[in-house]
Formats: sequence, structure tokens, C-alpha cells
Amino acid sequence: MTKYRFLSLFLLVFALCGLAQAQPTIVFEQTTRELGTLLWHTPRTATFKFTNKGTRDLTILDVRTDCGCTVADWTRTPVAPGATGTISATFDAEMLGHFQKGLAVYTNLQDKPVYLTLMGQVSITQSEPSVDYPYQIGDYFLSTDNVEFDDVNRGDEPAFVLNIYNSGKKSYSPELMHLPKYLMAEAIPEVIRPGRTGRIILTLNSAGLSQMGLTQTSIYLSRFPGDRVSKETEINVSATLLPDFLDTPTQHALAPVAAIDSTHITLGPLGKKKKASGELVLRNTGRTPLVISALQVYNPGISVSIGKRRIDPGQSEKLKITVHANNTYFKGRRRILLITNDPDHSKMVIDVEVKK
Repeated sequence: MTKYRFLSLFLLVFALCGLAQAQPTIVFEQTTRELGTLLWHTPRTATFKFTNKGTRDLTILDVRTDCGCTVADWTRTPVAPGATGTISATFDAEMLGHFQKGLAVYTNLQDKPVYLTLMGQVSITQSEPSVDYPYQIGDYFLSTDNVEFDDVNRGDEPAFVLNIYNSGKKSYSPELMHLPKYLMAEAIPEVIRPGRTGRIILTLNSAGLSQMGLTQTSIYLSRFPGDRVSKETEINVSATLLPDFLDTPTQHALAPVAAIDSTHITLGPLGKKKKASGELVLRNTGRTPLVISALQVYNPGISVSIGKRRIDPGQSEKLKITVHANNTYFKGRRRILLITNDPDHSKMVIDVEVKK
């Protein structure tokens, strides 16, 4: 009898050990996430990725947060052995200052939860650096002050999103002044509360562009009703309209080919005459004449010239480029634009750098 009891006890222990070894195991890539600096009233979400290292399906039963300021979501379906899942946590950023919030993750593994942590700082102003809103106009911070619509074809209606953060103490209704007819603007929401973010969607009607190549204008962000235009409130807008090519394969084989020394030139340093000059060579390696329909600069203070705008096959022309120190006001990169009848290089952009 003792022998049979011993055997039964052995089998029971063996079975329990097998069950214990078959339990799922949850392993997180990170159990703490640092969110950095958040703008007040601007929620941010962190995602925790986990893997089931066990031999049975893993199920997240519940994720409990230590306050109502954090909302959690997670993979609801069972996670097979070796598979991965996620838990996301969104912090509402309603409280200023440093925060550290905990999440308790309950699984079918055990009664005790696995703990996760969110950390960061909530700020009401841009006193701390921000890569999202680096440009300031009064109490408002913008994602950019230089809007570019590149590589536009006739008939396109591309959109550009300009993000705005209201760091003031009053609600703000963003409005853009001096919009040309080919631009439309929509503010979402129409009113941005203090400490909140919004956006202006700029839509370009390419049919309204009057010329091929570069079209530039300035629009202005109104800070208050009756505000006037100024350099402080200026936002540059540029659009590059490309030519249409409807050539056949035979025509394409006979097309001109634009080749240039480099799409980047470094000038300077500026001398006593407060200017620096340089040259690039533009060649036509194709089989028909290369025609330059537009030769333009993106920024004040740069001048460019070329001897001939029609370059025969096998011939070349020099691009003469000069930067003037007496006009240092510009936004964006110093650039030169060429529009040609080369179907493969209809748009060529040259970056210009000046040595200090």
C-alpha cells in the first residue's frame, strides 16, 4: 500500500511540475518609459512591447493605472508562445511639473502584477527646447515658418499642415493674412485654448499658379484682431511647378540630358567687398538642345546667371553664383532652382553654403 501511495505522490508532483513549466511568461523590452517634456494639455502615448516566453498562450487580464490621468489599452487576444503584444498608456498632461505614473499588468500567469512606469515633465511654455514648435510669433509657437510645396504638377492640390501651440493665457483664433488666390487655409480647431495645440491646413491650387518653376509669397499670422503684417509674423510660402512631358519612348531617347558638376557649392569666406562668388558647369549630354525655362533663387542675397539658356548637344555653360553679405535676411536653405526640358531632370536644385 505504501508503495502505491508513494507512486501516486510521485506522479502528482511530476504533473504539477509539468504544469508549472508550461506556464506562460511575460517579458517586456522596457518596463520604464521616459516621455521627456510634454506641453501642458497635450497628451502623449507610450507603448510597451512584450513577448510570451512561455509554452502556453498568455492573456492580459487587466491593466490598472494609479490615476485617472493615464488611460491604458492592450492586446486583447491571447498571445501565443514566442509571439509579441503591446500595452499602450496615454498620459493626459493636465498637471504641470514632473510626473511618475505606474501601471499594474495582470496576466493569467499569476496573481501578482507586473509593474510599468511612465516618467516625464509637463511644461506650460516653451522655456525648454522643443523640436516640434521651434518658431515663435508672440504667444504662439509654430512647427515652421517656411512652407514649401515641392514637385507640384499642374492640377495637383497638395496640402501642408502648420502646427500651432498657444502658450498665452487667452483662447486664440488663428488666422492668416495676405493669402494669395491659389492658397486656402483652414484652422482646426477654430479656437485654440491656452496650453493647447491646433493646426492650419494650407491647400495649394496649382491651377492658380501663373508660371512654371518657383512661385514665392509671404503670408502673415494674425496674433489678434486688427494685427498688421510685419517681419515678426511673416511665413514664407514657396511652390515649384514642374513642366508636363508627354513624350513617346522614341522622343525620350532623343531628349536633352542635363548634367552639372555638383548640386552643392561652397563659397567664401566673404571678402572685403562683402560677397563671395563661384561657378558650376552645366552640360547637355543628350541629343537635342537643352532649354532652361526657369533660373531662380529661393532666398534674397543670392544672384545667379548663365550665358545661354539654350545649350546644344555636347555643349556647356557656366553658372555664375554670388552671395551678397548686405542682404542676410532669409529663411530656409540658400538654394538655386533650374527648370529644364530634360524629362528626367526637369527640376534641379543647387544648395549654396558660405564659409564663415
